[in-house]
Amino acid sequence: MERNQQRETVIYGGAFNPPTRAHQAILQACVDYAEPRQADVWLLPSASRVDKRIEVDREKRLAFCDALTQDVLQRTVRVAVETTELDRTYLTETYDTVRELEAQHPERAFTWVFGADSVASMPTWEHGEWLRETLSMLVIHRPGTELPPLGPRAVQLAIDAGMFSSTELRRRLVSRERFDDIVGGNVHALLTR
Repeated sequence: MERNQQRETVIYGGAFNPPTRAHQAILQACVDYAEPRQADVWLLPSASRVDKRIEVDREKRLAFCDALTQDVLQRTVRVAVETTELDRTYLTETYDTVRELEAQHPERAFTWVFGADSVASMPTWEHGEWLRETLSMLVIHRPGTELPPLGPRAVQLAIDAGMFSSTELRRRLVSRERFDDIVGGNVHALLTR
């Protein structure tokens, strides 16, 4: 099936552990990008990788993702949570996810969302050069990271995602500090239950 006959789907992956206003800003930018293109947006919670272990159970991860999607103005865009990586029993690699989703959904043309820091390190990933040169992608500039050379199908998505990290959010949760300033309303409600 030719790409122009496929339905475009924007895939925004990440740990979202828990999601912050930075994640919300990126997801909103994905929705804003998708709407005029009549594309869908899939939120893809990542599984543990060789370089990053995620020690939160599946149900809590899905609740985080659901709360994040509720904090975004979706208008006519269908936003769904895709569990391909969470359902795996082995450590994940982006290349495996790309190939698996392409095989499962030949009717879709995927556009992948990556931070500039990820694009910069991509050549060191399994099949990283292939990913950079082949994938349609939206690249989010991260403060403090120089924008790396982009692949031929990459577009920079200009947004202000802020400096709100999940690491900082987890620190504030543990130390019982205020955190409502770095999360959306639905994420806040979930974290204060």
